Formats: sequence, C-alpha cells, structure tokens
Amino acid sequence: MNLSCPIVLCGFTSSGKTTVGTLLAQRLSLPFYDTDKLLTEHYKMSIPEIFAKGGEALFRDMEHEIAKQVCNLGPSVISTGGGMLTFSRNADLLLAHSIIFYIDRSFENCYESLSRQPDRPLYKNHTKEEMEATYRARLEKYLSCAACSIKNDSTPEDAVLQICTYLECR
Repeated sequence: MNLSCPIVLCGFTSSGKTTVGTLLAQRLSLPFYDTDKLLTEHYKMSIPEIFAKGGEALFRDMEHEIAKQVCNLGPSVISTGGGMLTFSRNADLLLAHSIIFYIDRSFENCYESLSRQPDRPLYKNHTKEEMEATYRARLEKYLSCAACSIKNDSTPEDAVLQICTYLECR
C-alpha cells in the first residue's frame, strides 16, 4: 500500500481514535500522532491550562496551528481531538492534505467509556444530555469530512481491518 499523505481519524471523544490509530500505525509501519498530545507538547501547557489562560478561542487557534503541522507530516496516522474537524478552517486544511476516516461509535458506548474517565473535561463539565447534543451536532461535520465511515462497535482490530480494506481498494 503506497500512501503519500497522512491518515486522519476523526470522531467523538472516546470513539476509539487513539486505540484504532495506534494499531493502524503499527500495522502500516507508520508513525502515530495525537493532535491533543502534539498541542500540549508544542505549547508546553495542558489543555486545562490553555483553557484557563485564553478560553476555547485560544485553544482553537493553537489547535489550528497543529492542524497545519499535521499536513506536513507525510505518511502517518493522526488522531484528532473530537472538536478539531467541527471548525471549517481545520476541516478544509485536513481535507486538502490527508485522507480522513470517521470512527463511528454509538453515543452510549462513548458515554460509557467517558464515565470510566471522570476527569475528562467533556464528562466532568457537561450532563449526559448536553454531551449527546454535542455528539449529534458534530456527526454531520464528521461525515462530511470523511472519505469513509468506520464502525467501531466490535474490536479495534476490526476497525483497523476496515480502514486497511478501504485503503487497498482505492
């Protein structure tokens, strides 16, 4: 399989982007990057520190700078933050320079995973109903950006196989 651009995984928080991405990168012998980790390493601040310093606007500006960097990584696997592709400037940039897969996991399964990680900001600061509304609002954007929707309702290995099958057929 000859890839010339990054593979970007988008989806809701706890959809399995990092798990699937790590396994996919291993299978394809490519480097794996997580945009939230790249952001915190680059700016030497945690995400809560960024929000405390400048709110969501500062975070989204920093996130956009990371999106620009991701476009220059070459063949690799990248897991994005759950909100990155909901902003047109990031979506347009990544659409032009990568192949995007939507990791499709039901809200209930995402919520169940989040409930086991109570320190995650989305879980800690929002009700279940608010999180579900965010999930539904982001869904259309994820689908509009993705070359393919990957069901993540079985095992992460199955999701990796779906992505590899898509890549081999294109």
